[in-house]
Amino acid sequence: MIKLQKLEDLIHEKIPLGVADSRGFFSLKCQVCNDYKVRAGFKFDMGSVGFNCWNCSTTGKYEEFSGRISKNFRKILNAFGIEDSEISTVVNTTFFVKKEKEDTKITLAKLTKVNTATPTIKLPLKSFRLGHEEFLDYQEKLVRYLDDRKVNLAKYPFYFSLEPRFLNRIIIPFYRGQNLIYWQARHIDNAEKKRYDNAPVGRDAVMYNFDQLNSYAVAPLFITEGVFDAMMVNGVAILGSKLNDAKTELLSKTARRLVFVIDKDTNGKHLAEDVLRKGWEISFAPEGAEDLNQSVSRFGLSYTIYELMKSITKDNDQARFLINRYCR
Repeated sequence: MIKLQKLEDLIHEKIPLGVADSRGFFSLKCQVCNDYKVRAGFKFDMGSVGFNCWNCSTTGKYEEFSGRISKNFRKILNAFGIEDSEISTVVNTTFFVKKEKEDTKITLAKLTKVNTATPTIKLPLKSFRLGHEEFLDYQEKLVRYLDDRKVNLAKYPFYFSLEPRFLNRIIIPFYRGQNLIYWQARHIDNAEKKRYDNAPVGRDAVMYNFDQLNSYAVAPLFITEGVFDAMMVNGVAILGSKLNDAKTELLSKTARRLVFVIDKDTNGKHLAEDVLRKGWEISFAPEGAEDLNQSVSRFGLSYTIYELMKSITKDNDQARFLINRYCR
């Protein structure tokens, strides 16, 4: 009789993985490229099995009980000494057991599944790309505002709308792949009571610069509260100081090392405590700046990145000390 296993169980049985790091990766040397350093890892998360090598860029993913495993993922497992027959036994057996049970039992996981979908929407009416050859007088103040904030107009797309509702507002689009999923219309006057006019859709799973979560790089991915801070370091903005279930799940699935840049205020303190509970790392903008946008404006990008990397907290004691120091 075949012993039922998940692929995760088989990997643990065949490969000495040790203990997972703060990102959930079981780190080891890549056998695909025969790396001499520990620069690869397996990750088991929400019913999926993933592998990443940051040296040869080999990646793979398998969904438990799907009954399908790619040739690429087989190749990865073969490189670590797992035979095709062992892989097929687990994949096929678990698939048929799942098919037998799925019509008769509603699991708790199905009832509590987090919705990480995002809608595809349109920009406001009468919207034009900033830099459009017409309406130059209208755009002048908007361009000056972005220039003062050291935002790279060539790197990030911005829009404006001729609708009266959007007077003196810069429209910031949010994309997921090729799809527009959200927008913020930011007033250029900080004294304006309604600073943001947002797209009329839910934003539980909405983040700015979303596709960075699917990128591969050795450098950390900085997570910020606000959009302009994220733009400074090509990071991801979560839009506020709270991590709901959808954003937590999406962030937990990335292969990137996540470092949350905490705002120096009370809301930042609450976010920092939540981040630490979830096992991620935190950092703070350099002394003399309240956030990343202000730091880049005052000190430049190179210094800001250097200080961010230097201040990534090494343990919870140091993190608590800095939280109490900055977040008041």
